[in-house]
Amino acid sequence: MRPTRMLAPMLSLMMLAGAGSAFAQRGYYDQPPAERWQDGAQRGFADRGFQDGTVGADRDFQNHRRPDVNNRDEYRDPRFIPRWGQREYRDAFRRAYYDRVRQIYRGYGYR
Repeated sequence: MRPTRMLAPMLSLMMLAGAGSAFAQRGYYDQPPAERWQDGAQRGFADRGFQDGTVGADRDFQNHRRPDVNNRDEYRDPRFIPRWGQREYRDAFRRAYYDRVRQIYRGYGYR
């Protein structure tokens, strides 16, 4: 009779301790590792798209091409960017391209 009195409280303590560590691990593993750095990488892809868009507009102006973002290969098919970052890259590229075109053709000059 005596061992069963000690067994029930010990078993309940062990179960509570196990549940507490499971909750702690759940909070740590809620977010997959790729999503932790994905926001920073997307900002990096947007920065690169902005820079490439400016350079693309300058090259089109130097080569006497009409200003159209769809003429740029790096805009149409950015294979060097992962699929989950292509939208940010292309949005920044388009914005930078047309900003630079406005600067060139409205008299702000060519650098």
